[in-house]
Amino acid sequence: MQTCMRYGRWTFVMFLLGNAGCSASPRIEVEAGAVDRVHTPASVELVVPHGRTDARVCVIADGVVQPAQLECLGDGKARLWWIVSDLPAGRSRTYRLAWQESCEDAAPSVFAWKDSSTPDTKSVDLLFGDRPVLRYVHTPFDGTSEETLDRTQKPFHHVFDPDGSRLLTKGPGGRFSHHRGIFFGHNRIEAEGGPYDTWYGGAGDHQLHTRVLETWAGPVMGGHVVEIHWNTRHGRTLAVERRRVVAFASPDDEILIEWATTVEAVDAPVGLVSSDCHHGGVHFRAAQEVAENEQASRYLRPARWAELPADKEVRSDEEAGLFFGDLPWNAIRYPLGERVYTVAYLSDPANPEGAEFSERLYGRFGEYFPWQLTADRPMQARYRFWVVADRPVTREQVQRTYDDLADPPRVILNTN
Repeated sequence: MQTCMRYGRWTFVMFLLGNAGCSASPRIEVEAGAVDRVHTPASVELVVPHGRTDARVCVIADGVVQPAQLECLGDGKARLWWIVSDLPAGRSRTYRLAWQESCEDAAPSVFAWKDSSTPDTKSVDLLFGDRPVLRYVHTPFDGTSEETLDRTQKPFHHVFDPDGSRLLTKGPGGRFSHHRGIFFGHNRIEAEGGPYDTWYGGAGDHQLHTRVLETWAGPVMGGHVVEIHWNTRHGRTLAVERRRVVAFASPDDEILIEWATTVEAVDAPVGLVSSDCHHGGVHFRAAQEVAENEQASRYLRPARWAELPADKEVRSDEEAGLFFGDLPWNAIRYPLGERVYTVAYLSDPANPEGAEFSERLYGRFGEYFPWQLTADRPMQARYRFWVVADRPVTREQVQRTYDDLADPPRVILNTN
């Protein structure tokens, strides 16, 4: 059943285009633009009155049927998602929207959510077919001891190997316990009674998962929106974050994740201006084994920074300001066990300017930008993470994947 969930209640949508057997279907033209579209998420917004259907949704182009998926937007609107593959730059392709019998074999695998909690940890896994892709760890905060405080100071997302066999990211413990998975924090938050610290969190300042606002699970994408409170050591909420994390259907040796956030001050200004790129922002932290073999890590950077040695990290704030202002993307390559992984960090060009990037060979890298939160000035940012197992990845390939985010294909909906 093609469904979407919104704020804890089921809402169904359907296309009012006649009966299921009606031949009239929207046609969707996709223009590649200046970029080769290899395995590119594409979407288009549709006006669809609230209703109900048990039909599967798919798109058809040149006789090829492929899965599509609806994301409910509310107010009678939905966004249709599918994957555009093998569309060269300068070319276009026309898709026909279809459902019911035409889509029966279009989706061999689908995303699904599964509880993965243990007695000490609250978590849920996003699976594609039978293999896990992401794990959201959101154990309730417990400041009764140093051990529980460290383990519960902030929610984060683990990333799995593309085959689902192991985690590629680090949890609590190991070198710099406060680094874990894909995480977000600041070590110096300016607010009344502060400063506060959700990066280290050692004094009891913390981020607390409060609820799941939306979930998706279908053949094209799976994900959720979660609400996270940024709390002081005394339990006062300074800001509320709504974090959207989505994984897209990808080739067997890849994972593509979109990570976006909106942070709003609760009742007074909150300054995110006093941290730095090494202790603030959205970061990825590789598994602990990478820190134990960091001499094997290599960084791949955009052409502008190609002269920097791949086996050296930019360490000082002075270097970060000189070389890494508003870095569009960065990528690290590291071995784990018998496999080698490349993880690319892609920053949406719409993110605030003035960002500085930080990288470490032990596997922690990400960007920070200063922001002053007020009641009418939330902070918004969006990133993608592209994971590739074993095969070499070139600068040109990462740039093309970044261009999918920065310069997506043009999508034109024709309902005539």
